[in-house]
Amino acid sequence: MEKSNTIVIIYDCPFHKCDKLWLKEELVKKGYQVKPVFSFCRISNVEQRGGPGKLAARLLTLWQCIRGMAKSSGGDTVICWSQWSGLFFNLLPGAGKRYIISYNWLTPVPNEKTRFLYTRALENRRLTAVINSPETRERILSAYQARDTGNIVFIPDVYDDREEFQQPVWSEGERYCFSGGRANRDWPMLMEIAGLCPEIPFRFVAVRSDWDSRLEIPENVEVFFDLEPEAYYKLLRDSHMSIYPLKEDRVSGLINILRSIQLGKPVLVTDISFTKMYFPKEHQDCLLPFGDSQAWRAAVERVWNCGKEEYESLGRELQEHVKETFSPEGAARRVDGMIRKGNRKEG
Repeated sequence: MEKSNTIVIIYDCPFHKCDKLWLKEELVKKGYQVKPVFSFCRISNVEQRGGPGKLAARLLTLWQCIRGMAKSSGGDTVICWSQWSGLFFNLLPGAGKRYIISYNWLTPVPNEKTRFLYTRALENRRLTAVINSPETRERILSAYQARDTGNIVFIPDVYDDREEFQQPVWSEGERYCFSGGRANRDWPMLMEIAGLCPEIPFRFVAVRSDWDSRLEIPENVEVFFDLEPEAYYKLLRDSHMSIYPLKEDRVSGLINILRSIQLGKPVLVTDISFTKMYFPKEHQDCLLPFGDSQAWRAAVERVWNCGKEEYESLGRELQEHVKETFSPEGAARRVDGMIRKGNRKEG
């Protein structure tokens, strides 16, 4: 089949709230005709509303895929920004005539009800699944007992190029430690850490539908629920530092790590294979063990109490590492190479 210069990108959010336009812009620079498909709402927000929300999110994703099919033709490349859109698009009649790049495949949680979606996608030689941690490949193949056909590719998450890298500034004004997010957050551990640091104010942002109401909240903790991204990132921007203890060894928290570093904030996160790459060798002490609240307490107090020079130096060095290794330009080159090198294999 003749190759096309047209790329359709299926996004999971509206244009005015899209933080993923870098791929479209970079591919346009490389001479492709790019047709974006935006959602009328942020689908991840819908998904947070419990069981009915997850069902609504899946239906919205399927509708996005149908719109993407209508905008594309045989020989085109279709980039599905979410794992679910890639899985659903692969099921549509005519999908086999397109080359599918399915972004954001996460560490799998095998489910018999959806297993056929994954196995069918992995068997499609005209589909490439993009992972953001090298270890995820083996986990996917093992979880779904799939044969490795070379269609799982590692491309790390990149920083948001709409957000300027902020000069790290040690503040003498009101300070607090931030944490937030949805996937894989260890909220009991966060409460324990905060309880061990009673002199430090904490502000956390969580999803109400995932929240355990039995959690005891220390007096130095303020919890916000279901914030829009703009309010979420304002809390991060105004913080002194951020921390992200994770529950399990599965990919999560990377966007928060990158955004914290862009904003010049020191960041502490659980020491897992996929988090290591975001920290230079001289700052591996920003990585903390699972479940060790005393180690987290010591690290939080160390960063909280460090002086102006050390604080700002840490922020700059983390930024230099991210700029060098996790740029949108670098990721776009990888995608361009995937398209040009013949990942369009006949299934």
